[in-house]
This record gives sequence, C-alpha cells and structure tokens, in this order.
Amino acid sequence: MEQYLSLLPHVQQHLRRSPLVSAAALALLTGGTLLYTVLRSPLGSLLPTTIESPRVELPRLTPKEIERLPYPPDVFPGARWVATPYGTIRVYEWGPEDGRKVVFVHGIGSPCVVARDLLWELVEKGGCRVLVFDLYGRGYSDTPLGVPHDYRLYAAELIFALHSSPQAQRWHNFTLIGYSFGGGISVAFARLYPHLVRDLVLLAPSGLVRSSRLGIFARFAQAGYVPNAVAGWLAVRRTHGTPSAEVVAARGADPRVRGEGGRAVDVEGIIEWQGRAHGGFLTAFLSSFRNGPLFDRQGEWGEVGRVWREEGKRALVVVAGEDVVIEPGLVGEMVELLAGGEGEGRRVVGRVFGGMGHDFVVRRGKEVAGMVMENWKGEGVNGV
Repeated sequence: MEQYLSLLPHVQQHLRRSPLVSAAALALLTGGTLLYTVLRSPLGSLLPTTIESPRVELPRLTPKEIERLPYPPDVFPGARWVATPYGTIRVYEWGPEDGRKVVFVHGIGSPCVVARDLLWELVEKGGCRVLVFDLYGRGYSDTPLGVPHDYRLYAAELIFALHSSPQAQRWHNFTLIGYSFGGGISVAFARLYPHLVRDLVLLAPSGLVRSSRLGIFARFAQAGYVPNAVAGWLAVRRTHGTPSAEVVAARGADPRVRGEGGRAVDVEGIIEWQGRAHGGFLTAFLSSFRNGPLFDRQGEWGEVGRVWREEGKRALVVVAGEDVVIEPGLVGEMVELLAGGEGEGRRVVGRVFGGMGHDFVVRRGKEVAGMVMENWKGEGVNGV
C-alpha cells in the first residue's frame, strides 16, 4: 500500500502544468487507493457475497401469482432450501426410497425443470429415487460472487445437495445424468468422486468442443473482452441454439402438467422469467461460459475413461442428430474416451437421436428416459 501512496506527490509534480490532467490522474489514483483500502479493511466484509435468487420475492406473491410463474417453486415433490457456503440452493428429491438412485444436472441457461418429463418417467416407470437441483445462479438458487463458476463450484454444489438429503447415507453408487453444460459438470464430478458414481448418462454433453473452432468474437467474449450484454447474447446462441417451434408455441404452459396430452415445458417463458427475476443469472451465466467445463476437456474425459474401464462401469452418450451446439459427429470421440481408448463396446454406448435438436431432452424426455432404462438392462456385462 505504501508504494502506491508514495506515487501521488510525484504524479502531481510531473503533471502540475496541466491542472485538468493532474486532477484526473489524482482522482484515478486516489479512487483506486480508496477502493483497495475498503476491500482490504473490515468494511470490505460488508460487501455482498451472493446475489439472492427470486426465492426472496416468493413471500410477497399471492398463491395465484405463484401458480402463474413459468417455474413454480413446487414444480417437483420433495422441495427444500439448502444453505451452503455459497448461498441458498433449491433441491428436489422424490421417488421410492429404496429405488435406484439418480442425480440429474441441468444445462447452462435454464433451471432443472427442463427435465420434467425425463425425471417423472424415471420415477414412475423406472421406480427411481431422483435428486435434482438448480445450479448456482439459475432458477431458485443464489449466485455466489467472487468465485469462478467452474467445475469445482458446481461439484461442491452437488455434494451439498447430496448431503442435504434425509437419506444422505444412501446417496452413493448413483446414476449421474448430465445434460449439456451439466454433462461437462458430470464428467468433472466423476473424475473427482468416481467411487460415488455407479454409471454416467451424458445427454448432448459439453466438454469436447474445441475452442479453436470458435470465431474470433466468441473467443474475445470468453476471455472477457466483450461487454457482458453482448457476450451474454452470444453465449446463449452458442450454448442453446435456436429454440424449436414446439417450445416457442408452448409459451404460457404450466410446467407441472405432465403425462399423455400434457403440454411442453415452457422453456422460453422460464428463461425470460429467469433473466428478469434473477439478478445474478447473467453473472453466473457469463462466468460459466468463461470458466466452466465447455471446451477442450479431452484430457479429463480420458482420465474418467481409464477409471471406468478399470472398474467396469457403464456410460451412455446421447446426442441429437440435428444438434448444432454439440454436433453428432462428436459421439465417436466421446465413446472412445469413456471406453478408455479401446473403442466402442457394450459397456460404453453412444446413440444419435435422429431428427432432433439440442432441446431433445425437453421435447422428448420420456423417450430419453426409455433409452436410459433400456441401457440399464445390459448391466452386468463385463468388458468393452
């Protein structure tokens, strides 16, 4: 600190002949010094460490207003608020207590409700016990400040969600399902805690797209050289693609409606509400785009593949045939890496969902659940 303060008289003497420049320079140096002092002093501890989610607005809403939300907080059974070192998160857990344990991790831009049909099908047809949560900065989970939104933060959140369960001692040896950005998080989690994961299901997972394929503007945005509003628009397009006509037409649908004849989840309405109601969403989104497991993670996938081969664990990879975000041509590389470098086999399966785009988990959740349950029938097959 002393060296910064000692610069002030020298700068003033050097710029004395230009009062305007001198005043501007002194204001800049003094302002920076004061900010540095505030942040290093006890007063700095008074600055916010989180941006609260829309949960803080719920007590001000009537029951009717809550029902009309694109994402009602009671969209799934077994809802709970979980306090963590990085803010409060929203967790849901339901299904038979003795059922197969399944954890789902959603994508970068929309909360866990996007997997409604997939999750309900696993509970009702598969007899599974499902645990799902909103990632930090999405839905009803707070946004931590001052930390990068990378795989470490989200792996920690997954651990917090597991340990919040009344059945915490049973949450091991579970199926980990990751969709899009959640797929990259799931692979990172499997590398850190392979003993907790029974098998992997990766749906259009991030991680293997090479950053060298990004345009120069996208690279600048990822590096933080582009204004947040523009970078946010670019990241949404790069990580979501164009929403389908079905999803756009479903605006206003109740996400709690399910079963045959139930309307599609209103993803567009949810994203619009989230962007308007969650003050920390853009912060979390951009930090995830810049720091999260989106690009060039081949080494990490290879590490998981070696463990999966040694322990005979299974994995299923599904990518949509018309996905422009995670292209179907990546399936071969995904399978090879997860198989431990020995090529495709019965233990690691790759599938292409024909005729669908990146939102296939939203639009065809029941069919995806069918693929997952069909893949489980092959358990017990050793080797690749």
